[in-house]
Amino acid sequence: MNAKDQRKLCKAGYTILRRHDYPQPHITFKSDINPDSWKRYGDNYPSKAERDRAMKRLLTDDKTVED
Repeated sequence: MNAKDQRKLCKAGYTILRRHDYPQPHITFKSDINPDSWKRYGDNYPSKAERDRAMKRLLTDDKTVED
């Protein structure tokens, strides 16, 4: 998915999430208020497993997708 596609989804009300491992496990997102830049969701997670559990909870929303 390229930046144009991500912008279209954000303008349609979707939130796009992305997992990161470096420097610490964390999640970034794009939404209708910031469709052009990735923002950090919350703080760093103590482990990848904890981050993945948080992602699983967030992805239960119909308007949330993972990039």
